[in-house]
Amino acid sequence: MEQRDFSVTDLSLDYQNPRHDMPTPTTREAIAALLQKDPEKLARLAQDIAEQGLNPTELPIVVHEEGKIVVIEGNRRLATLKALADPSLVDDPRIRQQMGIIARRHSIPRAMRCVVAESREKANHWITLRHTGEAEGVGVVPWTSEQKIRFAQKENPTARALRFIEQVSEWYSTDNDLLQDIATVRTTRLTTLARLLSDPKVRNSLGFDFRNSGILADYDPEIMHSSVRKLFSDLATHLSVTHVKSKEQRTDYIGAIKDHLPQPSERLPQPRHTSPKNQNSNRGDVQDQKEAAPRPSTSPASTPQKDKRVFQNVILRNVSPRTAKVLNEAKKIVIEDSPNVAAIMIRAVIDITVTEAAERQGWRRRQDKLRERIGVALRHIDPADADKQLDEARRMSQNDGALSVKNLHSFIHQWDVQPMILDITTLSAVYTPMLMKLDQYLGENPK
Repeated sequence: MEQRDFSVTDLSLDYQNPRHDMPTPTTREAIAALLQKDPEKLARLAQDIAEQGLNPTELPIVVHEEGKIVVIEGNRRLATLKALADPSLVDDPRIRQQMGIIARRHSIPRAMRCVVAESREKANHWITLRHTGEAEGVGVVPWTSEQKIRFAQKENPTARALRFIEQVSEWYSTDNDLLQDIATVRTTRLTTLARLLSDPKVRNSLGFDFRNSGILADYDPEIMHSSVRKLFSDLATHLSVTHVKSKEQRTDYIGAIKDHLPQPSERLPQPRHTSPKNQNSNRGDVQDQKEAAPRPSTSPASTPQKDKRVFQNVILRNVSPRTAKVLNEAKKIVIEDSPNVAAIMIRAVIDITVTEAAERQGWRRRQDKLRERIGVALRHIDPADADKQLDEARRMSQNDGALSVKNLHSFIHQWDVQPMILDITTLSAVYTPMLMKLDQYLGENPK
């Protein structure tokens, strides 16, 4: 069977698709049938295709029938691409909105590479192997749990860096200065942190390693506190990727911070395995929970919900008590539990903070719209537009993209808008540096 590239518009969905109970002779009906079974799966597939592209290891299969090019294997992918190209094909208003947002934010594939079969009968063997399991070794043999874990340990460096961020945020949840540095690193220096932590010598010097879904710590967290604080402070200020590109540079950096590193004499007898979502720690990788060395208990109320709450790491010290209280109340909202309230509070916190700053500083001109108030605030805290941490806030607030100020307004004023959790967390991360730097500006320029 040959491979060819086809335009998405030239491809037809299979009205005989075995996924459907009844024939689906139109594109709209086929999409509706797929959505009826699990709409969230199709939305997640759309997001993955938008971010990663089409899976090159599994090509759709097409046949020529009645003057059409019919996809007989790969209908979910084709339906997703058609919905992204024309969201009006989706009847479900919530999924239609998600498709529209994804399409505006990404460059969507307009063509698919397909395998061309002579007939359905010729393709049946391969489709059967794809969908009916191992077939005594002829089909796809799934991984065991151990094999899945082994593969998961090969996750990309950025994912590992995020896991490290999650863990240290829990360990040092009362260190507000460190949490602010962590927020800065997450939005502006994540790749630099990932490059550092990809070096085993760096991990060994800091006293930890990655295991399964958690962290294997060689020291108690309090012993590692100084090195972690130094690492994130440097990353949040001057340490960029150009300083840690080579192994020699990373070795030099570890030497420069040696006074902050844990001492070998304080190393635990056995490493302790911890997970960002589990406060219990096991000694070693394989010992039972009951043999674990005890750790201080942490109540749910005191455990931070990093990246699950609005502006989690923002602290405003130089605003009015009321503005600070609005922020603190917003930070109590778990985004996943209350996405509508969280979305509204993002807009409220930004609006009330920049409005107070404008009134206190006497920035009287062009203050009628929120976009203008944000723009004026950004120009005062970064007149030369040189601060890279503010680039995304400048872009989103002053343009008309999918996450513009217009989108913030829609969270309040449009009854049919369903805020996406991804958009809420993105907006929170983008405007975090602006709020912190604006607060710093107010402290340095009292009126």
